[in-house]
Amino acid sequence: MDSTIRHTLWGAFTVLTLLVAIGLGLTVTVLQIGRRQESRIVHGSEPLLDAVQAMNDDVRALLGASRGYLLTQQTQFLQQYDDAVRDFQRQSVKTNQLASSPQETQVVSKIGKQFADIKGLTDEQIRLAREGRFGNANEYMLEAARLQRSTPDFADSLADQRRRQQDIDLEQIASLRQGLTLVMVVVSIVIVALGGYTVWRIEQSLRQSINREVRRTEAMIAGMSDGVMVVDREGKSVYINPAGERLLGQSQVGVPITQFGEVYSLRKEDGGDVDARELPISQALATGKPIMDVTMMIARDEKKIAISVNATPLKEGRRITGAIVTFRDITERQRLEEELQLQAERAQILADAGAFFSSNIEPVWVTQAIAERVAEVLGDWSAVILKTPDSNEMRVASIYHRDMASLGLAWSYIYRQPLVVGEGIIGQVVSTGYPAMISNLGSASTGVSTQENVTSYHAPTMQLASLLILPLRTRRQMLGALVIAANDPERRMTDDKLPLAEQLAERAALAAENAKLYTEQVEARRKVEDLSRLKDEFLSIASHELRTPVTSIKGYTQLAKTLIREQDLATSEEYLDIALDQIDRMSRLILELLDVSRIETGRLEIPHEPLRWLPFVRDLVHHHHTSVSDRRFHLNVPDTDPVVVGDRDRLEQVVGNLLENAVKYSPEGSEIFVDVVDKGDHVVTSVCDRGIGIPNDELNQVFERFHRGRQVSSTNYGGLGLGLYITKQIVDRHGGSIWVDSKEGSGTTFYFSLPSAAVPVIDAARPRREAVQAVTQ
Repeated sequence: MDSTIRHTLWGAFTVLTLLVAIGLGLTVTVLQIGRRQESRIVHGSEPLLDAVQAMNDDVRALLGASRGYLLTQQTQFLQQYDDAVRDFQRQSVKTNQLASSPQETQVVSKIGKQFADIKGLTDEQIRLAREGRFGNANEYMLEAARLQRSTPDFADSLADQRRRQQDIDLEQIASLRQGLTLVMVVVSIVIVALGGYTVWRIEQSLRQSINREVRRTEAMIAGMSDGVMVVDREGKSVYINPAGERLLGQSQVGVPITQFGEVYSLRKEDGGDVDARELPISQALATGKPIMDVTMMIARDEKKIAISVNATPLKEGRRITGAIVTFRDITERQRLEEELQLQAERAQILADAGAFFSSNIEPVWVTQAIAERVAEVLGDWSAVILKTPDSNEMRVASIYHRDMASLGLAWSYIYRQPLVVGEGIIGQVVSTGYPAMISNLGSASTGVSTQENVTSYHAPTMQLASLLILPLRTRRQMLGALVIAANDPERRMTDDKLPLAEQLAERAALAAENAKLYTEQVEARRKVEDLSRLKDEFLSIASHELRTPVTSIKGYTQLAKTLIREQDLATSEEYLDIALDQIDRMSRLILELLDVSRIETGRLEIPHEPLRWLPFVRDLVHHHHTSVSDRRFHLNVPDTDPVVVGDRDRLEQVVGNLLENAVKYSPEGSEIFVDVVDKGDHVVTSVCDRGIGIPNDELNQVFERFHRGRQVSSTNYGGLGLGLYITKQIVDRHGGSIWVDSKEGSGTTFYFSLPSAAVPVIDAARPRREAVQAVTQ
């Protein structure tokens, strides 16, 4: 042990002896203080009693202010009310501090409870008075007064407790005064004896203890995983533990603090050079305060290590003798924190995107929302490409660019790409289901030029820093592709952004599919409703159409039966002919229903046989001319004699339906034109009337089942609305097509085309136009 410690210990012994002497003198002083304490005990209760009395006064002031407000409605009483509450709270804090026994604390608590109860009543009284309910407020005022009067006088109770406690305290002080004098004498003697022995023992053990602690501290520091450096008061390094040597890459000591950055390769967190005054060690030595958790970099051997530095000053009294610096490698921790932050940001982006995508179910809105949100998060612009159902064609559903001035260039670029599955980079992604990412675009193969070329929009071509194309697919099907492009190199797509882009594509595909399913559901519901409506209309029309001929048949057969009994055979035969016509009408209706059933179940058979078309059409027109005498039919045919292949009966049904419609919806005495045009590989036949025509908005519905025009009355125009539907199905099954041209009030022309079976034969003897006119009587 050095002389400094020895002198310090013996100095402590001397001081201890002096303290004992001083203690004896203080004993006398304590006795005198005890006498004064007696006086304070006697008078110490006065502040508490005064505070309690003030609290009672505050309760009365509270009641007075609430009563004054009830009677006068003057706001100054509310101010007095608030002053009483605040003063009571101050006195309550004071009494809690002055209370020295559980009994006093209990009394103070009761006063507080009384005040709270009264304040609750007066608060309700004031609220009712403000609302003008003075009768109820008066009841609360009386209840508060009764509660105040029923409460005992806490000040008197507390005074009695104080007097009893004073008597007990005075007796205890007298006893303690006598014992204290004796104890101080004995303790002083013992302290002097033990002090000398203790100093000698401390001198012997301190030497061994200090040596052990030094060795233990050195072992602990050497075994620490954190780097440790000790610097002296001048800022020179004097010790570095093994972990610190590994982090710093060297063990050099004696380095002045001004050269730490150069010798130990220390840098700022951002990699910049560090000034010696900015080092945590310098700040700890300068301020005498610990500097904690400062992030710095060790840049050595082209490797950067992030470290967290703590510097703690070493003091002897108020004098700083040096500093101890600990530092640890936090490179992996920083990497994990950055990764966690990135994952959190991605999770938030995905959550926001999912909510944004699902905020509307309309397909157009959803695709536009996908493009907008993706472009805001990744790249500069985005496009949604959707595959056309049952086709390899694709279409651009939406495009969004963060810079609206460049939106046209984005459209231009997309439309320069082949929008066909399997063709071009977009088509390949849709075909294979694998994403494609291209960086540093500019080659001709990508469709983007680095030169100042001009597009068809007379604008410079778009410069792309990266292009990422992701498939939009669900479990059920491939929907299309999501294009993410970056013009700014700072926003180019990189491999670390690919997982986020793929997850956005998954959510986008799900949103697009949901929108599609919603649309299909709405359309299916509409079709079901339409079918239900058509079914009801059909049942109504069918029952009417079938009931009418049945009624006619029954009526005319009964009349014929009566006339036969009367031997009027001529008239009865006429009635029977009418009944037979109604039977034919009913048969046609039933056959139409059977045809619809065969069409819907796929059992409508079409045998194919060659058919010379001109004689076939001519016979049908002649038949209708003979059966309908109040219409004039005009037939226009070509010089050739085309041949079609099909079912003669079904084709007769087609032409017959069109001729019957022309007769039904045209006025008496009007003309009906039938034209046949040979187009070489197909034959076009048309039937034109000058009837009521079809509204423009119903042209697309005329070939639907049970459709009847809104201007067509079931009373004036019979039928089930199945003729044109059956006609179209027959033409379609012959490989042909049918269409209509009409203007409401100006007549209608139906066209249907059938494939030709062979090259037609020219017949020069046949006239180009034939006219068949009704024979008038």
